[in-house]
Amino acid sequence: MFENIAAIDVGTSTVKLVTVRTGFRDFQLKSFNFEHSDPDREDRAAAIAETIQKILAEEDLSGYRIITNLPMEMEIIRTISFPFSDVEKIADAIPYEAEENIPFKLDELQLDFQSLKSFKEGEGRILLAATHKNNLDGFLRTLNSSGIKPLTMGMEANALYECYRYFNKIENEAVIQVDIGHTKTIVNFIAGNQLLYTRAISIGISAIIKSLSSMLKITLSEASRLFLNLNLDLTSLENNEQRDYYKSLGLSRQQLKKIFNQAQNTFDGLIEHIIRTMKAMQVDCGEITFNRALISGGGSNISGVGTMLSRELDVPVDALPFLEDYREREIRTQFPLAFGTMLAYLNRRRSSINFLKGEFIPDIASESKKIYYLSGGFAFLTVIILIINFILTAVLTAKSNSQYSKILDEQFNRYFHSKPVSGDPIADARKLLKNVKKELDGITKIVPENSAFLDIMKDVLAHFPQDSNFVLNNLVYNETVIMLEGMAGSSASIDTFKENLLKSKKFDSVNLNIKYSRQNEVRFSMTIKLKTAADSKKEQGGQE
Repeated sequence: MFENIAAIDVGTSTVKLVTVRTGFRDFQLKSFNFEHSDPDREDRAAAIAETIQKILAEEDLSGYRIITNLPMEMEIIRTISFPFSDVEKIADAIPYEAEENIPFKLDELQLDFQSLKSFKEGEGRILLAATHKNNLDGFLRTLNSSGIKPLTMGMEANALYECYRYFNKIENEAVIQVDIGHTKTIVNFIAGNQLLYTRAISIGISAIIKSLSSMLKITLSEASRLFLNLNLDLTSLENNEQRDYYKSLGLSRQQLKKIFNQAQNTFDGLIEHIIRTMKAMQVDCGEITFNRALISGGGSNISGVGTMLSRELDVPVDALPFLEDYREREIRTQFPLAFGTMLAYLNRRRSSINFLKGEFIPDIASESKKIYYLSGGFAFLTVIILIINFILTAVLTAKSNSQYSKILDEQFNRYFHSKPVSGDPIADARKLLKNVKKELDGITKIVPENSAFLDIMKDVLAHFPQDSNFVLNNLVYNETVIMLEGMAGSSASIDTFKENLLKSKKFDSVNLNIKYSRQNEVRFSMTIKLKTAADSKKEQGGQE
């Protein structure tokens, strides 16, 4: 069934929107949109409503099914185990468990649950999610004031998990998902492609921005822009001092040090909470060896965050695989939740948490059948139009085939001074072209090289890092490419090595890949592309 779906991710500092058009078996991504809310406005609900209205001024969502998530800071999450696995029995027992585990009266709460993987035979494990009805009412009022009436309202952790499932290409791995937002960080523990455990930690980059605002006596908006332009590197204070970014922003070295220390303290506190959450997960699930951690969210753009996480969690850290062909880093890091919300809705065959139940069922749900009637009418018209197009295409194709063959024969005779042998000019032309390319490759291989191997290695060795921990493990030379693999004491020395090679202007390109980074140990691979004779001629011609 064809549907237009709009997934809205309402964050503390931004509102993000993804729109898609579903087909019979897949969906077409139509647009991304996001707007920053005013952080200095005290009425946050009004600020969010205003931000949504800005998006709606650019995106017409008429006829769209709108879906969203309840922010996890408004939720109470509990992982509960039962000595039985029957879902109906678990549903009957939920009210009693809620009264025991959640410090609110049952009639004040909106509850839902979903099943989790159990590690004991006959045991039922669930994720229980609850929110105070006042919180849910307030969030819905904010959306409704902007004309947004969501059909479903799920949980952000599920959206993040669905995004991982969709883009992940590695089977049966165990990963830690860390989505670092403005005021919170969502942590998911996944093994065997199943969500095991989740928590929301009330730490985000807003702590750094508030500290910056207070220290410099500037607004939160100004502090946010300043922090973004500072491009802070958390691996070492010296790296930031050497780059001199802070001077161009009017900051003193002492102010830079305070900002750096605040940022490190913030992420140290975050990592400590992640480790505590991991220990709580291990009580339920036992010891699990994780293969890697995947980071996303605005906080993942801060340089050095991955290094800190890798060092403390003792696992490699990568960016969450998400729309890797997109150049805009803001989309790749900050849209997984919105995109995952859409995926969670499309995968609704699996029962997952939805807070819009009972008294909160939206009015538009009762009108959903009308959408199907309209879609059915369009489908019928589409079939008729397709039949007419097939008939017209068949007639026009029969008419043009003879003319097309005549043109191909003429073009073949013009370029190859002969007639097609097989009666298929295109196939014959491809064969002739292939033979010519073979001859050209043979000539190219016997042309002597202008640069000797020893001369090239001398140019490379001249720029080796002055690092006592630098070790070269592997070197491969392949005509126009040199590949290096090794270790160094810091990423700064490797970056300097790369920059010096490029500055020498003796190589066409230098690509660096940091494979693994821990304290005093950075594993890397580097691909150095040599300049060809053609490149040298171009440079000489440009200099003349």
